[in-house]
Amino acid sequence: ASQETNVYKDSLVRLNRLQDNSFEEEKSEIKLIAPYDIKLDNVHFRYENGSREILKGINLDISSGDKLAILGRSGSGKSTLANLIRGDRVATEGAITINGIDVSKVGDQISNYIGVIHQTPYLFNTTILNNLRIGNEEATIEQVWQVLERVGLKNMVKALPQGLETMVDEAGMRFSGGERHRMALARILLKDAPIIILDEPTVGLDPLTEQEVISIFNRELKDKTLIWITHHLQGVEAMDQVIFIEDGTIEMQGSPDYLRKTNERYQKLKAIDEGR
Repeated sequence: ASQETNVYKDSLVRLNRLQDNSFEEEKSEIKLIAPYDIKLDNVHFRYENGSREILKGINLDISSGDKLAILGRSGSGKSTLANLIRGDRVATEGAITINGIDVSKVGDQISNYIGVIHQTPYLFNTTILNNLRIGNEEATIEQVWQVLERVGLKNMVKALPQGLETMVDEAGMRFSGGERHRMALARILLKDAPIIILDEPTVGLDPLTEQEVISIFNRELKDKTLIWITHHLQGVEAMDQVIFIEDGTIEMQGSPDYLRKTNERYQKLKAIDEGR
C-alpha cells in the first residue's frame, strides 16, 4: 500500500478533505447524455516530479458502441491511458472529453458512465449478494439472479448451501480466477454503465478459461462501448479497432482485418501469439 500511495495521491487528498465545507464547491453536478463519444486530443501525461513522459500526444476518437483494443508492452502507458479516460488522472497537456465535457470534471459520477474490470477483481469479505450489489444497491434479487445467469454462475451459486447469502472469503479466494472475473462482470452488468474498461482481465488465467471469459465479455458487453487493455492478441478479432502503444505514442492503428492484411509488425505479433 505504501508503495502505491503516490498513485492514489489525488484520491487520498479528496478523502482527507471530506469534512472540509469548501470541498462541497468542487462536487460536480455534470450529467452526461447519450451517445457517449470519447475524444482524446493531443494527450500528454507525466507523473508529478517524473522525468519521463508516459504519454506523448495521443489522439483518438472512440464513438459510442465502439470496441477498442489497446495493446502494448508493460510500462508502455496503456493502463495510464485508461486511468486518464476514466478521470482518475488528469492529462498534463491536452484534453479527454465525453461529448465535449472534460472527464476530470465529472467527478465521482463518472462511475455511472464508466465501469472497470481489473486484472484481479476484488471481492469483499461479505456475502455474494452484497458483493454484486456494490454498484447498484437498489438491484432486486431477481435482477441479481438474472446477471448471474448471463455470466454462467447461476447454477454454481444456487448449489451453495446459503446461495446468495454465502460469505465470500477475503479477496474472493474461495472462487477460481475465472469465477471472480465473472462475478466482476455480473457487478458491472447490474451497474449498467455504458462504457466498460477491461484492464488486462485475463492475466493469469489458463488458455481455456481465458477464451471462455473473453467470449462471455464479448457477448454480454456487445451493446456497450468497450475499451480492452491487453498484452496480447487473443480475441482482438472481435474488436472494431486496435491500437498499439509504444514509448507513449500510438505506433499502429486500424481494424484487426486491416492490420492483418497490411501491417507486417501486426502479422508477426499475431503469429507469435498463436505460437506459429
